[in-house]
Amino acid sequence: MNYLLFYNGLILIHVQKKEILIMRHNKFFSSAIALFLIAFFTTSWVFPTPAAKKVPIIINSVYDFSSYPFPGTFYTHGALEIEGTVSMVVDFNSNGNRIHCAYTFVAPGGTFIIHEECIYSTPLQGQGRWEIVSGTGAYANLKGNGSALMPGNEENWVGFIR
Repeated sequence: MNYLLFYNGLILIHVQKKEILIMRHNKFFSSAIALFLIAFFTTSWVFPTPAAKKVPIIINSVYDFSSYPFPGTFYTHGALEIEGTVSMVVDFNSNGNRIHCAYTFVAPGGTFIIHEECIYSTPLQGQGRWEIVSGTGAYANLKGNGSALMPGNEENWVGFIR
């Protein structure tokens, strides 16, 4: 390169700028490859978590309608084998044919809350859908839903939990 200095100062500057640009490109590509390799090796070792399986459950409860919120007892079969106490809070719509209920179940391992929507304007009086919306203790991550029938002072729920 020194020989270019004698020939023309502008050519030397141009050659030096070209070398600097090439070095910058090499640094950029080296950095990009390093980042790609880091991303590839850190994400390729993560195994996908399989979705939780749905497991059948039956929940039966009986209520005393002489006080409010309605107190009761419950037991479950299937995925959970527990029993305990439950309270039901009811909210009717304006014409009384649709009811929204919130149930708080208290069992030895913790509590869980179910929301339910019931319809009383169908040929089968008192049917609906339910969903577990929250829990504490052993039931903190409990999720589930299903169908409901309400004969008399009972609730008979069938569904799945995960």
